[in-house]
Amino acid sequence: MPVRQRRSIRITGDEILFLIGESGELGILKAGEQKQIFIGTPDKEEIVAFLEPDDIIAVSAFENSKKAEKGIRCMLYLLREMNFPITVLPENHPTSRRLPMVVAAGDHINLSCNIVPGTHPEQDILCACDDLSDTQITASKDGVEVEGTVKKFKVEKF
Repeated sequence: MPVRQRRSIRITGDEILFLIGESGELGILKAGEQKQIFIGTPDKEEIVAFLEPDDIIAVSAFENSKKAEKGIRCMLYLLREMNFPITVLPENHPTSRRLPMVVAAGDHINLSCNIVPGTHPEQDILCACDDLSDTQITASKDGVEVEGTVKKFKVEKF
């Protein structure tokens, strides 16, 4: 049985943290500055997430590959640098099972494999692969605090 751990991982504004699971991975980036991310909901509303420089933007991919890492980098760039909005799908939307990646942003994010990808406007929960599920990520001044059973991670230049 894996042991749940809590660790601080240092990342700067120009670095990306990858949490790597067997069947998926997660990329985490600092917001870098005060910003807003707009979230379109199925109710035709728009929610605004206000981010501080130390807050995090995370992208969860449902495969573990170089291709997934490129996609994560691309999506993080779109969210942080191009102010790309997040779209939330209705609960029973058929496209949710086709999403290769999903995103969340804020000061803390809880990973779960027990939610439907792309259907949660709450930015404190993010769908992830089984072995990253139940991991909690909290922004800190020098990086992030990761609590869970993450076995493998790496930090690279963004």
